[in-house]
Amino acid sequence: MLSLDLEQNTVLQVSANIEQWLEVSVEQALQMTPVSLLGDPLIKRVRQGLQHKERLQGRVSLTRQRGGRRCRFSGIVYRHRQRVVVELEQIAGMSERRLLPAVNEWLNGLAETNTEEALLQLLVTAVRSLTGHDRVMVYQFDADWNGTVVAESRSQAAESYLGHSFPASDIPPQVRAKYQKNTVRSIPDATADRVPLVPAQDARDPTPLDLSLGILRAVAPSHLDYTRNMGVKATLSVAMQDQQHLWGLLACHGLEPAPLSPLVRDEVCTLVHMATQRLFLLKARAETLYLQRVHDCRERLAEAQMNLLDPGLLLLQSQEWLELFNASGLALLKNGAAYSIGQALPQAELLKIGAWLSQHHNSTGVWSSQHLAGTPLAAACDLGEVCGLLAVPLPVDAIPQNWLLLLRGERLKSYRWAGWLQAQSYYDQGRYQLSAKRSFDAWVELVRDQSEPWLPHEQKAAQDIGDDLRVTILMRAISTLNERLTKANRSLEELACTDALTQVWNRYRIEQAIERDIQLGEQLGQPSVLLLLDVDFFKSINDQYGHEVGDAVLVTLADILRHSLRETDSLGRWGGEEFVILASGCSLSDGQALAERIRTAVSDMQFDQAGTVTLSIGVSQWQPGDQRSQWVDRADQAMYAAKQGGRNRVVIEAALDV
Repeated sequence: MLSLDLEQNTVLQVSANIEQWLEVSVEQALQMTPVSLLGDPLIKRVRQGLQHKERLQGRVSLTRQRGGRRCRFSGIVYRHRQRVVVELEQIAGMSERRLLPAVNEWLNGLAETNTEEALLQLLVTAVRSLTGHDRVMVYQFDADWNGTVVAESRSQAAESYLGHSFPASDIPPQVRAKYQKNTVRSIPDATADRVPLVPAQDARDPTPLDLSLGILRAVAPSHLDYTRNMGVKATLSVAMQDQQHLWGLLACHGLEPAPLSPLVRDEVCTLVHMATQRLFLLKARAETLYLQRVHDCRERLAEAQMNLLDPGLLLLQSQEWLELFNASGLALLKNGAAYSIGQALPQAELLKIGAWLSQHHNSTGVWSSQHLAGTPLAAACDLGEVCGLLAVPLPVDAIPQNWLLLLRGERLKSYRWAGWLQAQSYYDQGRYQLSAKRSFDAWVELVRDQSEPWLPHEQKAAQDIGDDLRVTILMRAISTLNERLTKANRSLEELACTDALTQVWNRYRIEQAIERDIQLGEQLGQPSVLLLLDVDFFKSINDQYGHEVGDAVLVTLADILRHSLRETDSLGRWGGEEFVILASGCSLSDGQALAERIRTAVSDMQFDQAGTVTLSIGVSQWQPGDQRSQWVDRADQAMYAAKQGGRNRVVIEAALDV
């Protein structure tokens, strides 16, 4: 490893083993220029590619004669403060000619898998075949950052950890944060001595080099103790993550030192990346199927609205809801009465839950817990065997508040811990140090009083159904409470036409406006344009700052959109973080200009905690013979193309044909 000045004119530090690899002594290397030491082509590549970047894209290469043999090196380059770090590794092992066909075959296999289990098992098998490690695992993090091994390939000499869980303390927050910067951690030989830098400090800048972006950085003593106690002498770890979330790790263990060519390690990273993308695609497909079932359920609620069925009676007929949400019981709290199905609580206890929620939960979003015994709600009522609750507020100007309650019973879960031991500390040289885990003997812990967690798509589905149920309750109230007819009609009109959060038209109202423009187009030939807008990375805003900040972003966005439109334009919330603008009398080019103006106005705005927010916008024009669904679908395809094209951009439907 070498440290150069920012302009790559001076060698500042080198690793003490430089002579072993480049046949240049430490003293000679420190007296040479980077060009004379590493060659003009490599330094030119660094100067051109590292400008204003933290890390050079791609690898650099170097060829040297060593011991009469031609040796090839591959390297990475990155910056720290005012220094440039160059790491070089000799290319050895499987040749590129043999490696690439094998990797392509594995990639084709990953692309053809249709279940998460098959995908992850194929991944560990492929990686072990390439690296020769004794054990290759995938383990997945849970909500508390405990990791459970969900796939494994191993030799007979390696102990199996399949199904075992590792506590969050094994990979603490600071280590997980490093995986966000550098997805790879390689320890080819845990028994090797650490190699110092010469000189130990850069005379120009005594700040220690940050090697987080590198591959060759030495390992912390506590981690070496950890691997030694596990009986492992080589490891390779690769993060499995989407854009913001660390889902899990691929971990390779060698019972003996296992040096890897950088070519092999890079191909392992490629396999992990492609498998991760396939994994999230399979998850998205499963969620799509689930959302289709939710849609069917909402359609039946819409029929109930038309027939003015009593929501309580409707609930008693909705056994499908229990299956949809994997719930043991379901209850509707309406106007001081409780209706329930399944294994629910007594009416008195359900009403106590509603009273507590009305007092302590002021948001329009859902309230959920998988461990009710650990919440203040447990002291307010007798929960019986109920361990999990998903509560959806149904505000219809009623006192007490109306609620939809989904209940779950206990899920007995046993953790087979791989040497469960809370991180311990000891005092050494004036500071507390973390001690490495000393034992990996398995033991079982039984977790009680908890239900299955409420997944994000389940919470969103419950919120959507709650919105529909709220409409059903209102329509029923209108048909039965004549003395409150005026007030009920006002609430219904607002609910039917206005989105409760952003105060713009809701989907039902904007769909009406779209149908009106289609009729005008057919009768009078009036042109119209649809803009479909989606907030980029909105899930990340909710995950990082909370749903209240996400709600505030949508409210501010709606206000910006209102002030960017003409009087003849119509604005509606299509659902979630999506909005629709109907620009009557506009051509496609006019719609594109409007979309660009909106995109710029939003990207220039600071959204308090959320900071900068951007939009992906699709634009389509009504064509003779178009039905609403066809018109909207083209705008949706254009918006999706904007997402795929890098976000924060406008795509018109004409571009889809290119």
